[in-house]
Amino acid sequence: MNLRRWTAWAPKRETPEAWRAWAHGGSVNDDSARGESPELTPPPAREIAPLLRRRASLAGRAVLHVLSRPEVPYAGQAIIFCSRFGEFARSLEALRELAQDGRVSPQQFSMAVHHATGGLFMIAQKARAPLTALAALEETALAGLQEAQIQLADAAETVWLVYGDEPLPLAYRSLSASPAEHSDYFAFLLELVPGEDFHLVSGDRADLPDISPAAETPLDLLRFFLCPEKDNIRLSTRGNWILRRRNVVKI
Repeated sequence: MNLRRWTAWAPKRETPEAWRAWAHGGSVNDDSARGESPELTPPPAREIAPLLRRRASLAGRAVLHVLSRPEVPYAGQAIIFCSRFGEFARSLEALRELAQDGRVSPQQFSMAVHHATGGLFMIAQKARAPLTALAALEETALAGLQEAQIQLADAAETVWLVYGDEPLPLAYRSLSASPAEHSDYFAFLLELVPGEDFHLVSGDRADLPDISPAAETPLDLLRFFLCPEKDNIRLSTRGNWILRRRNVVKI
């Protein structure tokens, strides 16, 4: 597979130049507030109608923002939406409503499902393209890449792989072993097309020398794509799945 275009957003990191600088060092939300989500300011996502935009969560606003960026125009391709935590914050609020009032508002319920944000974008685009929503614990980025590779092998001309998350509510922090993972607020989009630049492979580590450490967060995948000098990234500790770059730039 090849990477045709990409875009990403995080607090105070909104330009390609800022992301490339980040890719060579630093965490994604160095300067942004960490903790409960009300401290965070979502991106504008101005291309999405306000009626739809208001329904999105923090993570949803970030995803809608990257999905609607003019530098990566949507052309009706299939979308693979990945999120480690999805709508946990909204689900928690729904559970609190249920415990307090014995009922949940229809809008709260309808937007608590994992593919809700992708649905909003499809409504905004009046599109009927396939939408796949994935969550696979710490290997969600791997699952998204595997799905993209399958769709490209099945004659898709282009696929959008989108990843977005917001900080976990404190009540759920124990579900994540990585503090960096549960405190980042971001979204990124990779437009993938058929090609030979990147290969997703699995096998005995002894057959693949100089393997990088396992990715700690999905943002390590974006970092790999933005660093042409990196040969590979290990995306799985259990299945030993590795994404390899064909032409490494030596610096």
